[in-house]
Amino acid sequence: MKTLLFPHSFQRIGWIIFAIGIALGAYAVFEGFNGSYTMNNITIISIIVGGVLATCSCEKREDEMTQQLRLNALLMALYINFAALIVCSLLFYDMDFLNVMIYNMFTILLIFMVVFRWKIWRMKKALQNEE
Repeated sequence: MKTLLFPHSFQRIGWIIFAIGIALGAYAVFEGFNGSYTMNNITIISIIVGGVLATCSCEKREDEMTQQLRLNALLMALYINFAALIVCSLLFYDMDFLNVMIYNMFTILLIFMVVFRWKIWRMKKALQNEE
C-alpha cells in the first residue's frame, strides 16, 4: 500500500521548525500581537509546516500497528478538537471567539501530536514489559 508520509529524516527538521514557530508564537502572545503581519505569517507557517512534517513523517519502524495508532490518534484529535470548538462557540462571542478560531488553526495538529506520541510511548512501554 502506498503511503503519503514523509521520509523519517523530515521528522527532525519538522520538530525544529515547529519549535521556532511556537517560540515566535509565545513571543507574539506576550507582546500582545503587536508585531508585523510578516512575523505573524512566519509564525503561522512555521507552526503548521513544522507540525505537519513532525507528525506526518514515517517512524523508524513504520508498520501496520503504527499506521493504526496514527489513524486512531487522528480521529481522537478530530473528536476532541470539534468538541472543544462546540463548547467554545457556546461560551465565547465577538472578538473572543475570533481568538478561539485563531488558536483553533493549530489545535487539531497539536492534539494529534500529543495523542500520537502518547500512544507510541504506551506501545513501546507495553513491548518492553513483555520482554
